Amino acid sequence: MSDSSQASGGEADSAVSPALPLPHSGLRGWLTMGIYQPLFLLALLVYGPVLLWRFTFSRAYRRSLRERLGFVPVRKGDGEVIWLHGVSVGEVKAASNFVHLLRQRYPQVQIVVSSTTPNGHIVARQEYPDLPVIFYPLDFGRGPTRALKRIRPRCVLLMELEIWPTFLDAARRLDIPVAVINGRISERTFKGYRLARGLLPQLDLISTYCVQDRVYQERLHDLGVAPARVFVTGNMKYDSVVMGGHEAAAATLRPWLATRGELVLVAGSTHHDEEQAVMAALAQRPATGPRVRLVLVPRHPERAASICEQVVAAGLRPVRWSEVADTLPQLGPDEVVVVDTIGQLQRFYAACDVAFVGGSLIPHGGQNMLEPAAQGRATIFGPHTTNFRRDVELLLAADAVVQVPDRAAFAPALAALLADPARRAELGRKATAVIRDNQGATERTLELVAGLCGVAAGHR
Repeated sequence: MSDSSQASGGEADSAVSPALPLPHSGLRGWLTMGIYQPLFLLALLVYGPVLLWRFTFSRAYRRSLRERLGFVPVRKGDGEVIWLHGVSVGEVKAASNFVHLLRQRYPQVQIVVSSTTPNGHIVARQEYPDLPVIFYPLDFGRGPTRALKRIRPRCVLLMELEIWPTFLDAARRLDIPVAVINGRISERTFKGYRLARGLLPQLDLISTYCVQDRVYQERLHDLGVAPARVFVTGNMKYDSVVMGGHEAAAATLRPWLATRGELVLVAGSTHHDEEQAVMAALAQRPATGPRVRLVLVPRHPERAASICEQVVAAGLRPVRWSEVADTLPQLGPDEVVVVDTIGQLQRFYAACDVAFVGGSLIPHGGQNMLEPAAQGRATIFGPHTTNFRRDVELLLAADAVVQVPDRAAFAPALAALLADPARRAELGRKATAVIRDNQGATERTLELVAGLCGVAAGHR
């Protein structure tokens, strides 16, 4: 059994009992807030013109600003409430199985979901259509306190590692326990925290850390977090990714994309310059190779217009998904589908032969390669995958994905994969096996935080 597949760092019973007492902020806390609040205010002032522009021209932003200032809907009625926060799309999706299990086990518990980014908010509404979804408050002034008093949660669960000093201090003052679930702390963040170790009392304001693997556990120990608070539970993404489940979408999309028997290549969650790299790699393939239908799904759909310009510059014709989704007109041989709406990526992954995962050919840290792997698709990505270090290690150890060392190696590796159906099938089988072998983190996490949530572990 791998490190990520078992709880460690303390006995489970100690975590499901009432939260360990939190230390008072003391001088370090006072000093941290005295430095942090003026810096946050300065950042708001510097960023002010952008905020003013958004407020003036974006109705969606005007609607979200009220919640970002803490004026979230007031919770009505009694009963236990859990506030679950995921900063953006990846965290929101990774929490889906946890939310499902929590509601199944404890239907009497109410759940409020928050996100920081607009895209995260959109996906949260799609994932949890019958739950309250709000924007996370700005970490300044009385916003966090106001939001906490309006929601009155029994506890707050933060996906991965969202450290906002004002929010955590407000939760402490209101005696609301906070836990980190599916926790991770990247090498870059760890180095930054080590430099400011003397000004990190906010780490002590978190009752329980449920982290993905022992590396993250050791980093938190090194930062001074008490071992009794840190547990290795595994990565909940392995439980939340949809294993298959998009057969209907594939049955619709596949015939449309591969009208002439083309192979389908989906470049998912791409960032600036990666679309050009993918098109250039396809242009370098031998003319005798199989025909390929390219689908570009940028991480930020608002880039669609500029991506369409790049497609035209490459001598191809762009087709925007938002304009054809309802009719699915026949595609020409030189047309590239540009997906310019949120929430479609896994449907297109299910319909593809090969998936390229973006954020990896540039120094961004990569995007979620488990999504195409869970669909049993051959998956390829670049060298920059620090955001998904453990996932990449597990997949590579099983020979379940293809990772290229640099951009120059991408084109030949992609061409080889497109030309080898047996290799594609093998990668898909091995990838789904890796995911199944690493499932179970959601169950372990729920057992560990059940006490904080106001329910008894193992009881419904």
